[in-house]
Amino acid sequence: MAQIILGLDIGRSAVKGVRIARTLRGLRLVDAFERKVERRGERGRGDLPNEGQIEALRQLRSEGKIRPGDMVVVALPGHLVSTREVTLPFTDPKRLRQVVPFEVEGQLPFDLEEIVIDYQLLRQGAPVGETGKASPDPKGRAAIDPDKPTSAEVSQLLVSAVPKAMLRRYLSALQAVGIDPSAVGVDALSLYTFYQQFNQPASGGKKRDLVTEGDRSEHLLIDLGASKTVLCLLQGGALRWVRSFPIGSDDFTEALQREAGLSWEEAEKRKEEVDLSARTPMAESVQKAVSSWLTEIEKSLSLTGGGDGAPRASFYLCGGGGQLRGLKELIAQSLQMTPEAPNEPLPPISGLDAAHLSTALPRYAEALGLALSPAQGTQINFRQGEFIFGKESIERRHRWVSIGLVSLGLLALMGGDFYLRYHQKEKKFQELKQELRSEFTKMFPQTKNVSNEVEQTRAAIAERKRSGDFLGVGEESPLDVLKVVTAGIPAEVRIDVTELVIDGSKIRIEAQTDSYDSVDRIRGGLMRVGHFQEVNVSDAKISADQSKVSFRIQLTMPEGGKGERKRSS
Repeated sequence: MAQIILGLDIGRSAVKGVRIARTLRGLRLVDAFERKVERRGERGRGDLPNEGQIEALRQLRSEGKIRPGDMVVVALPGHLVSTREVTLPFTDPKRLRQVVPFEVEGQLPFDLEEIVIDYQLLRQGAPVGETGKASPDPKGRAAIDPDKPTSAEVSQLLVSAVPKAMLRRYLSALQAVGIDPSAVGVDALSLYTFYQQFNQPASGGKKRDLVTEGDRSEHLLIDLGASKTVLCLLQGGALRWVRSFPIGSDDFTEALQREAGLSWEEAEKRKEEVDLSARTPMAESVQKAVSSWLTEIEKSLSLTGGGDGAPRASFYLCGGGGQLRGLKELIAQSLQMTPEAPNEPLPPISGLDAAHLSTALPRYAEALGLALSPAQGTQINFRQGEFIFGKESIERRHRWVSIGLVSLGLLALMGGDFYLRYHQKEKKFQELKQELRSEFTKMFPQTKNVSNEVEQTRAAIAERKRSGDFLGVGEESPLDVLKVVTAGIPAEVRIDVTELVIDGSKIRIEAQTDSYDSVDRIRGGLMRVGHFQEVNVSDAKISADQSKVSFRIQLTMPEGGKGERKRSS
């Protein structure tokens, strides 16, 4: 899925946007748009978008030009940003990130806690072959002196700082109309990014490298806006310095307005019609303001090391104010440089006719550079730290991550507790099982194959119970009954018991003795025992040989004395 990047150039006279699609095949220009900013009162240079800019942004939002989901990139005006060039004697990115804030702290009127600092690498290593030393120029800017040899690698950086309070107000003003930029850079660097992307040789070959060995030619990029001018000087294809000063095309309009006594709208219209190469009163009025503007550019070139022997190859003029007729010729004559234009053709932009393509590229230069910044990956971005893009989402994600980690921790503790409890219970179970087996072995030593102590114990108990029922275990046994019966029979009386039946509380005995008298004595003895409730003798009869008397005795024991059972012997 393509990532949509919207570069938004919020100017004093117009808001311009360029939308680029970033796909696996590369970058594709989707469309461009522009909305004029209504002039309200006197021109100012505050740190916030003015009412006219806010209204233009709101209209673009309502028209769908600025869409939710687009990755919006904006740039702060140069006069709101403090920029310094710094040279450090090492190239390690981590050390650079750590040292840069302290390196520029003494040059800024703010504490480090009150500002956001970022930097862009200008040059690194030995600048020219293995010679060249970073040294400050007369204005304190770090410049490269190719005539001084050095063996150490250096890093030349463009460091920018912006007060947090100002950045917070700027972002709040944009967010109030539904725009939350993912990146906030510097206008000068977006111009440099634009030039890098579109600076192709006429033959259509590859773009020039960042630093070309032996190439010291200078290329001056001039972005003329309504209220400011941005300058970028490239040497050998690499960015050397940037500068922004508060003079723009509105100053030309004001000069024409004063000289001719026109309204602002009429002066703007006449300015677009004037030809600076002509000798007309209107042209001369604008030329005076342009002359002051050119003087400021020449001063910048002089103070920043321009004209130090490096050949001035060309300049590139862009921005909404750069469309004045005859302006390029005046610049070329004053700076002794030739005008140039990037050779790469501009892809079709929706909303613009083919006839406007030659003017669209310089007009949308800053917006194009902003849209291309994420692809370059080397731009200054003030949305870091407390201002990082999507901070609420990140904080929300961090909260969910924290909750997830805490939940995982609790689950881990619960799991650990469960494991410990299980381990302890398993250990106790094994100990009890071992103890049970030991006791089982002691109780049932005849059992050799022990597989399930519980079931085998139940089986053994059932077997013992069956044996106990037969033997009377747990109640009066047949042996006890025989003992009582034996105790009741007189010792001198001979008796032969042929049958003994114990049926609950009834005991029947069939026996033989030597006489009827012995039968009576047996009955009397059993009565005297006192163990039986009734003693009845029946069927007493003498045998055929007159030697024995057969009889039956039925004994009745008291109820509850014995369980319900029937035994015979």
